[in-house]
Amino acid sequence: MEKIISILTDDWSYLQLAVSQFTFSKQACDAFVSGGEYSETDLEKMEAFTARFARVLDIYTQKILKTADVLEGYGEGTLRDVLGRCEKAGIISDAQSILKWRILRNEIAHDYIPSEQRRIFFEVQDVADSLFDSILVTKSHLIAAKWLNATHGTSS
Repeated sequence: MEKIISILTDDWSYLQLAVSQFTFSKQACDAFVSGGEYSETDLEKMEAFTARFARVLDIYTQKILKTADVLEGYGEGTLRDVLGRCEKAGIISDAQSILKWRILRNEIAHDYIPSEQRRIFFEVQDVADSLFDSILVTKSHLIAAKWLNATHGTSS
């Protein structure tokens, strides 16, 4: 169990770095509105923002939540299974939202049409704060379970 907790602690550090980078990108893109005209620099900022969202979500779902599921005594099954158990345990608030974010993440990874990239950007902009909130719920649970030190990773 100590080894799994150590892995969780390391992964939490990676998540905190990814959240910090995502927050930076979010702030750089906060003024962008749908239907606006965008420079190449703006489009680069949008692309970085969506890529960083995907990275945060990957670390969160594939590392943190799956490891928490193992610590809960499970660790088998699909992501849907893991999210369902995590919701039931209070590690996350809403499994359905995270599944929707995963679909959005997959669109980011596989969509190359510029107009779709803008649509995806605004969808990510709409859910970014909910992702941050979900990470905070998870952090509270991990601290309460004594799997994460309360002083470890204070940015989310």
